[in-house]
Amino acid sequence: MIKNYCVGIAGLAAAVALTRVGHRVQVLEKSDGTKNRGGGGVRMPPNMSKILFHWGLKEKLRKIALTSQPILFSRFESGELLGTQVWDNELLRETRGEFMLTTHSDLHRVLLETALSQGATIRTNADVVEIHPDKREVKLASGEVLTADVIIGADGENGLARRIVIGRQDHGTPVGLTMFEYVTFFTCTYFHLMLWLCSATFNTATNMVFIAFGNGCCAVGYPIHAHQEIAFHFLLRDDRTDGAWGDPPSADLKRLVPSPCDARLRIVADNASNAVRVAVKDYGDLEEWVHESNTMVLVGQAAHPFPPASLQGTAMAVEDAAVLAKLFAHLSSPEEIGSFLWAFQDLRHKRCNEAREAEMSSMFWMTLENGEAQSSRDNGMREKFRAGKNVMEGEDGEDDSPQWQELRNTFGYDCEDEADNWWVQWGVLRERARGGSNASVQTPGDGGFDWSTMSIQVNESTAAATAVDQSV
Repeated sequence: MIKNYCVGIAGLAAAVALTRVGHRVQVLEKSDGTKNRGGGGVRMPPNMSKILFHWGLKEKLRKIALTSQPILFSRFESGELLGTQVWDNELLRETRGEFMLTTHSDLHRVLLETALSQGATIRTNADVVEIHPDKREVKLASGEVLTADVIIGADGENGLARRIVIGRQDHGTPVGLTMFEYVTFFTCTYFHLMLWLCSATFNTATNMVFIAFGNGCCAVGYPIHAHQEIAFHFLLRDDRTDGAWGDPPSADLKRLVPSPCDARLRIVADNASNAVRVAVKDYGDLEEWVHESNTMVLVGQAAHPFPPASLQGTAMAVEDAAVLAKLFAHLSSPEEIGSFLWAFQDLRHKRCNEAREAEMSSMFWMTLENGEAQSSRDNGMREKFRAGKNVMEGEDGEDDSPQWQELRNTFGYDCEDEADNWWVQWGVLRERARGGSNASVQTPGDGGFDWSTMSIQVNESTAAATAVDQSV
């Protein structure tokens, strides 16, 4: 059995992926499961959506998400249009995914229903207070002790699982920014905020994302719930270091939005009495995601904390789940668990750290204070917009800009292919050297290993996955 801490996106994605390949998964959630269903927006890049498509969830995603192509860039103070970026059809065909807009709660529901339908067990009000990887055990606040073969820690950057693996509490380093998340009804005010800027170029069917650059701040907005609502993320300068997901709503957005400010954005901020406030912190790179016992691994924010509301944060958690399942599909005995967990880290470590660093750089780029760097950024966008170009296109006669090429590589990355390549290059050779019976590519159940005896425990309040039968 695999035990998985926390019923957030990372934990549920792991449950879906691992049950797909035949494992028994138990997910442990500290609360009643509703606190992890935030109503804020989620942007799903192509590298994330194509995984969910591969898992058979395309039609379900169509019902909860909008497909988006254009991004509008403007000035926070005035609403001046700086430029546009359209994800062209060629790029999307290359990636085999789509750029989609949904909410955390809707995505959570789809993954939860899928995990349950595939046989995962979800335990709510299961507060994990102790983890003993050497014993493959977790202890609940009730005193109950649960065992499993593998423990997956998916409880985030402040959770117990991360603390157990690194041996200390990692508080992160504040960067002087706070993210405010707010959802409002799609009123005429916001309709004009999104569409008045360039109504001659786009229409509502394109589901545009709106980004406004300010003096040390920025705002991102996009439609959700079939255009009934708009999700906002504000990044603002702030010396406070408190604020986390699950905290009571904050009314500080109105106070912290600087002046001058586009009147339409000001209306949004002034009416945001129940925004979610999350301090932005830099957690740096974690060298090891696998516990020294080789029975516990971190995934998602617990392994590689991304800044809140970043584009790739949720995507990397889904990629983690996909890669872990691809590897564990080839597991032929419990003795191989440790080596497969380290293979997972080897496959994911560089990818996630590079993506996290890119997200941090993008955040600082979007919140540049007025000055030479900001002027260069904005003027470059203006020139390309006047020339009818996307803001990330290269200059005449040049290849795509470095930013555009980086995005193509990020969106086009196929983590499941990478895991398959690892197995072909290294896993099969190792199996042959061991004289194993799993040395050819198999589907779960083809070999002599009885998957019904293998279970994974995913703990969401400290995400953990554990496999429980010791009979093999």
